[in-house]
Amino acid sequence: MLILVVIAASVLGVSALSHLKTATPDYREGMVSDERPLSLNPLVGATDQSVRDLGALLYRRLLRLDDRAVPVADLASSLSVSQDGLTYHLPLRSGQQWSDGRTVTVADVLATVAWVQSSGFGDAVTAAPWRDVHAQAVGDGVSFDLAGPRASFAAQLTQLPILPIGTMSRAAITALPKTAAVPMPTSGPFDVVSATPSTVTLFPNPHAAVTAHLNQVEIDLFGSFADAAAAYRAGTVDSVLASDPVQRAELVAAGGAVHNIKTFRFVDLLFNERGILADPAVREAIAAAIDRNALVAGPLRGMGVAETGAIPEGIAWATPSQPAPAGDVSSAISVLDAAGWSPGPDGIRVHGATRLHVSLAVADIIPLPDLAAGISAQLARVGISAEVTTMPTASLRELLVAGGGYDMAVADWDNGPDPDVSSFWRSTAVPPTGFNVSGGPVDPFLDQALDSLATLSDTATRVAAAAAVSSQLADDLPAVFLETPELSLVVRPGITVTIAPVGASAARFNDITSWHRG
Repeated sequence: MLILVVIAASVLGVSALSHLKTATPDYREGMVSDERPLSLNPLVGATDQSVRDLGALLYRRLLRLDDRAVPVADLASSLSVSQDGLTYHLPLRSGQQWSDGRTVTVADVLATVAWVQSSGFGDAVTAAPWRDVHAQAVGDGVSFDLAGPRASFAAQLTQLPILPIGTMSRAAITALPKTAAVPMPTSGPFDVVSATPSTVTLFPNPHAAVTAHLNQVEIDLFGSFADAAAAYRAGTVDSVLASDPVQRAELVAAGGAVHNIKTFRFVDLLFNERGILADPAVREAIAAAIDRNALVAGPLRGMGVAETGAIPEGIAWATPSQPAPAGDVSSAISVLDAAGWSPGPDGIRVHGATRLHVSLAVADIIPLPDLAAGISAQLARVGISAEVTTMPTASLRELLVAGGGYDMAVADWDNGPDPDVSSFWRSTAVPPTGFNVSGGPVDPFLDQALDSLATLSDTATRVAAAAAVSSQLADDLPAVFLETPELSLVVRPGITVTIAPVGASAARFNDITSWHRG
């Protein structure tokens, strides 16, 4: 045993030894992972949600997201933006240390960015937004020069964990993907003391900005949700994250408290305006007939938030809270009557020889098929027949990008932590450069509002621009925005936790330093 402890100390530093106190973890979480052993480097294998989530326990960013998804200081002490929106300057807080006692430096920031920008970096999605960014040391911090104004850059900084690689050679940095299972010094609340293909054990980081109450945390890795749920029922883990209503119901049946997180995703009913839905009256009637609250309470089993505009409810600072309108069947009927759509013998409306029968495509991901069925039932009340077709996610995306073969689609999109939705709705954001797939006419006023939202960094200006985008989209009606999906952490009694109300899955760990047993 002494030999093992000495080896651990040589790899992890004395911080691990100072916390060898408990044989039983204070908190065990069952985490589903496609990758085992799990990468301990949050920039290697980050397409796996579990890698990103574990990284939130180990590493800090220059900025972080607060409880309203506002980017605020983390490793940096502040953020200033030049008047032209091209330069972002972030001084580092003084006195910050890695878990081995070394100081967090500007060199660590620059090396992390340089690695992400290098040709050898393996994650194209993470690297893409950094391609046109020039980072340099300025005074006591880092400055980033952009090729053009990009208001989402502050949110982008919250997504980049800073690694302790400022003193490493270029060759060593290039080799990092090959050593992703080897722990490095950390800056977050925890340090890795051991890692196996099935378990990662964490102790508090003695040099963390805030000391954690939990003395030992264990992440147990499972290849499927079913296996993680079985461990929860057996009492061998204290919590599991549910990503859909069926998963949440299974965990709740075993007992425990539910903590919900509003995500940055949005689910919409997308219209293909190249066919029968080119008629604005039909789109208006569909929008009026849909009862979002009933869909959330029914097919979604309460695991979601009714969304009234184009900005996901998880980006709370940009989405003023307002109740979702109830479905207005009488208004929908009046619109269709006025446009010449009359009820046929079977109750389905007709206009001349055209029957109001539409296709509704949806991915075979729980709970989306049930949501589509709920929409179909609501539209039937006003004489619109919507035939639901379920298909794999990849097939749905191909169908949307191709622009034909469907009339409507229920689509689940991930917007990220910034309200810039230009890639979905700007007139130039057609495939392959974006996901504006509705085929609707160009709206210069919508484009102008989107440009303001994308380029102006002032908060009040961006809130106004977000409202203008939602208003213009409500007028154009390329889609009906239905709901913001939620994630749910279900926790056994005996663990006191505080969960961020908004964010991605890793947001559940934002306040983990306050968690305690009992």
